[in-house]
Amino acid sequence: MKNKKLNIKFRIPEELHKRMLLDLKRPHPFAYERVGFLFAKTVKLSPNVNLVIAIDYLPVGDNDYINDKEVGAKINSNAIRAAMQGVFEKDCGCFHVHLHNHSGRPSPSFTDAKSLPGIVKSLNNIAPKHTNGFLILSRDAFYSSIKTDSISVIGYPFLLQYPIKKTIKDLMFDRQSFLGTNSQSLFENIKVGIIGYGGGGSHIGQQLAHLGVKNLTIFDYDKMEDTNLNRLIGGVYTDIKKAILKVNIAKRVIKRIFPKSNLTLIAKKWQQAPEELQICDIILGGVDSYTERQQLEAECRRFLIPLIDIGMDVYDSGGYSMSGQVILSMPGSACMSCYGFLTEDKLAKEAAKYGNVGGRPQVVWPNGVLASTAVGVFVDLVTGWSGNSDGVYLSYDGNSGKITDHIRKQFTSEKCDHFRIENTGKPNYTKI
Repeated sequence: MKNKKLNIKFRIPEELHKRMLLDLKRPHPFAYERVGFLFAKTVKLSPNVNLVIAIDYLPVGDNDYINDKEVGAKINSNAIRAAMQGVFEKDCGCFHVHLHNHSGRPSPSFTDAKSLPGIVKSLNNIAPKHTNGFLILSRDAFYSSIKTDSISVIGYPFLLQYPIKKTIKDLMFDRQSFLGTNSQSLFENIKVGIIGYGGGGSHIGQQLAHLGVKNLTIFDYDKMEDTNLNRLIGGVYTDIKKAILKVNIAKRVIKRIFPKSNLTLIAKKWQQAPEELQICDIILGGVDSYTERQQLEAECRRFLIPLIDIGMDVYDSGGYSMSGQVILSMPGSACMSCYGFLTEDKLAKEAAKYGNVGGRPQVVWPNGVLASTAVGVFVDLVTGWSGNSDGVYLSYDGNSGKITDHIRKQFTSEKCDHFRIENTGKPNYTKI
């Protein structure tokens, strides 16, 4: 039996991408272009899927260029040794990078095709267990010497690149063309995870199907119960007696809306199938507790996956009040702890017991409001249609129906010290 094709997903933090572009655009006294080295970890998610995560960038010093008029840039052995030293110290792979300063997908020049494979061979000799290659940047795209399933710059908005495929125009999506000429292609290729298919997650799944998001992975181990019927979109009375799994309700709803959808249904906790989460490009979470949020956020940060979290609560303080939140936890930017939403005190008390008005009060309309808002954040993150590039911490007042920026947002630095880029990838365990 033939081996299946190896799918490689390449993720680059926005901060590193910006740092590379700024460095490579700088003029040099005599070289026509600059080059550098991008260090990257490789994580094997399954026998057929590798994740390559960029963790650091090394510019080539001015004095390490050789004055050769026949090529755009030529570097000396000091630059190569510095890159090799970085590979040893970081225990990772390495990519030679340079810039073709135009928009659109770049392609290698004759000189690139002739000279760069030799550098890659040297890198493979010293780091054979890691992924090495060369990467050509343009202002908004890439050429990679390794065949990738996707290359993504993780920021707000995303910069996403997939193999070129012909997208057939579908009238179903004609009225959302303002999202961008390539929005349909992005929705067809991006892989989205939904953690929890309850009151919020069922709204999210339904709306993503209407948008034409094709590849969905849904995690929920629960079966339909009578207490779910007041809010789970697509759930019906007969599902209770049959004890239908919520993921199967998701399949029924989504396939009826968008038959072309490609669904991965995980009828267990995400911790029991972490590789299925790690392969996702974006996660939308509707988990029930602070502890679950902390675990989910940490996992997403380790694998450079943006997490859009939603949640609601009801309190009795002399009269019922309803509140909720939508938070974007973007790798490299403020996390839920930075925003003060997750605190040691909350985690210690496990305060997410949905108020003090009984067991987990939930109703359909606030879940719909929060889910719709989260889907809007997702669409903007993928397409960049609004032109916004700010962090997201939205507060919902269910009594007034208002959604506003949370007051903590204006006092929060977008730089996160809780999750460092160099700590991405699967955790290492050390005997003590």
